[in-house]
Amino acid sequence: MKKTIALALSIVLVLASLSCFAQAEEGPKFVTIQEWMDAKGDCGDCMLVLKVLQVLNPVVALAADETGTVNLFSGANDPESFVAFFDEEKGMLDGYILVIANPKYNPYEGTIEMANWTLLRILPNLEAE
Repeated sequence: MKKTIALALSIVLVLASLSCFAQAEEGPKFVTIQEWMDAKGDCGDCMLVLKVLQVLNPVVALAADETGTVNLFSGANDPESFVAFFDEEKGMLDGYILVIANPKYNPYEGTIEMANWTLLRILPNLEAE
């Protein structure tokens, strides 16, 4: 129970700290996976808070929010955008919370996979502690 409360508080704190960057209606906004899918991946300047459910391989992880699940594809042949879902210190990032920005559809996988996203923040897996 304590870990669930700590996780919820962490998410609220991240959302609050990131929302200070938002400007009226023109700044970045938080969307859910369902809103992202409804917009066909064109969410403008948007951010998502996703929990990594399972690392499928070094460049693909299954992630979720309260509205659904999606595959996160890292890299897109651009070394600058590569995010390893395995960390030597932390191990697999299963259970970690990722705050990402501006994901697009992976043209090879369609609506089920996000690609070309920017990692803004990684929050620890509180369930593993």
